[in-house]
Parts: sequence; structure tokens; C-alpha cells
Amino acid sequence: MSDLVSANVVDTSVELTWADGRTSSLLSLWLRDNAPELMHATTRHRVVETSTIPDDVHPSICEVHDGALHLTWARDGQQSVYSAAWLLENDYSNGATYAAAQPTLWAGNSVAEIPRASWPQLLTDDVARRDFLRGFCSYGLALLSDVSNQPGSVLHVANELGEVRSTSWGTVFDVVSMIDANSVAYTNLPLVVHTDEAYRDPAPTVQLQHFLRNDTSGGSATLTDGFKVAADMRRKQPAMFQLLTEHTLHFHFADANAELAASGPVITLSPEGEVTAIRYSNHSVRPFRLPAHVVGPYYEAYRTFGRMRESGQYQLRLDMQAGEMYIVDNRRVMHGRSGFSSGGARHLQSCYIERDELLSRLALLERRQEQEHA
Repeated sequence: MSDLVSANVVDTSVELTWADGRTSSLLSLWLRDNAPELMHATTRHRVVETSTIPDDVHPSICEVHDGALHLTWARDGQQSVYSAAWLLENDYSNGATYAAAQPTLWAGNSVAEIPRASWPQLLTDDVARRDFLRGFCSYGLALLSDVSNQPGSVLHVANELGEVRSTSWGTVFDVVSMIDANSVAYTNLPLVVHTDEAYRDPAPTVQLQHFLRNDTSGGSATLTDGFKVAADMRRKQPAMFQLLTEHTLHFHFADANAELAASGPVITLSPEGEVTAIRYSNHSVRPFRLPAHVVGPYYEAYRTFGRMRESGQYQLRLDMQAGEMYIVDNRRVMHGRSGFSSGGARHLQSCYIERDELLSRLALLERRQEQEHA
């Protein structure tokens, strides 16, 4: 880490010079807004509203002592001290950002790479659990084996990894063939890969799919990395990619107990242009209501994405056995199945958990293990 050498007030900013010759320029307003002594002692949240800071806030004294920046503010004489490490970490003038971890993209031949673990091991080994959750966050998909075949076991796993989200399906829902099904999922027909519950706002973020029995012929689990499809489309067909990010589709579901509707693009981008979510549910999308000149090109883009997601180039096929489970990031990984015979028993149970709680549990594991090795 470079040492802080000097600091001076220049107009509305504080100019810093570092031992390696680099310079930084930080707004006085920004420094006052982030003054350490104005943060709550335990939460580290602000206790002074940014909107109430005077427009002309500036330091009257600006010095470097013991490698730290010391400011005395005009008007109230408040003194603030900023460590060199904090200044370097947050130096926006030299490009500091909150960069999200880049996902690991995968395709149809990547089965050996997918994170997997034995459930009993995760219950007793925090390092294994940390690595499993890290892998899930990177791939958007993970596989568990040795899960109890008792109904409701998926809920036990879900509660260990996050907070369960209840919907109109309940906390746990059974996936079995039935007469008068209200979803294609409850038949023995093939199910093209899709993101779940596109008609909910917000859509569930993580889905757990537990195989209790699978004695039928066929019925392979099919899984596609929507981020990989989007990345390849962006590179090869940028105009199509752009159409799928710019236009909103509407999704709908209704049965005797619920009526749900939500909207969103097939591909959601962050303000920085990074792909953050996929919403592709062809069975629940409403008729496109787009500008007339867009409908034709949009259909071409939408159908191209649809063909890519079902192609062997992108799609994993897994023959799941009783006691196995897959976990998917429902904002990224599309899931489905091949058709299966009507003979034999097939029983799955599924539930949703929230991704933010899963990330919190991972962060706590990482914090605990860092403290143990400090």
C-alpha cells in the first residue's frame, strides 16, 4: 500500500499526493459526507443526512499526520481523520468502484465443473459449506447428493441455506403428474427450460428441486445458463441482444386460487451494462404489445434466444436420482426436463429461498473463518 505524503485544499476538493507519485482529487462534500465520526458506532450507517450538509462545506485545515488525512472543517470546527487504507479503497478519482464478482459462464459440456457436495458433509463442515455456496454464486447452479428421501426434506435444506419464500403454491410444492393439471409441470410432457414464476414481482431468486422418487423412463433434468446464452448473443448478434434488453414483456398466471401478473425484459442490465437477470418463460408470456416496427425484429431475437437455450451447445442434461437435488439461481439459470413415461413413480418437491439471505449466510461463514485464521 502506498503512503500518503501530502494534502491540499484546491477549490471544492482535497488533492492528495501519494508516495508512488499518484494523485487523488476528492470532493470536500464527499469527505464530509463520509466523515468517520459521523457514522453510527456499531452499524456504521450515517447519522447525518447528506441533504443537510451545507453546499459550501470545506476544510479550513488540511494536513497529513502519521500517514492519515486530518481535516478541520470550517464553520463548526469538526475534526475528521481518514486512514490511508480507507482513502485508497474508496478513491473514486482513480476508478474505485463496487465491482460485482464476475459469474463463471458454462455450457452444455460443463457437467464436470458444476459445484456439488454431499448434504451430510455440509451439515458438519463449514469450510465445505462455504465452498459450496461460493460455487453456487459463481455458477448459478449446484448439485446436492445424499439428501433424505423423506417428504419435506427440501425444506430442511432450504432453511439451512437461506430464508424460505412462501407463495400461492405454499412453502413446499409437489411436482407430480396429475389430472386437470394447472401447469405443464404437473404432466409427463417435456418442459422446455425457463425461469420460474416470471409472472411474480419480484420473481423468486433461488429454487431447490429435490428428487424423492424417479423410477420413470426419461425425465432428464435440463439446465441452461442464461448468462452464457446472453453473452454469446451479445457478441454474435448485438442488435438482437439489444432488443431483448430494451423491450418489456408481460407475464400472467391464473387459476382458482391466484391471479398474478408481472413485467420485465428477457435480459436485464445494470446501469453499467452487466447482465443481471434473465426472465424467459414462454408458456406464461402474454401477446407482445410492442411498437409495430419492432414486432418483426423482436420475434427474430426472441426466437433465436429460445432456440439457443434448448440447444445441446448450451443445455446440460442430468439424470437425477432419488436423494439428489439441484439448486438454481432463478434469475439466471433456466430449468426444465425431457418427457418421461407414464409408468413408474416420479415425485419431486420444490421450494424457493431468497438469494440475499443465502449471500448473507456465505458472508458470515467467510467472516467467521477469517477471524479464526487472524
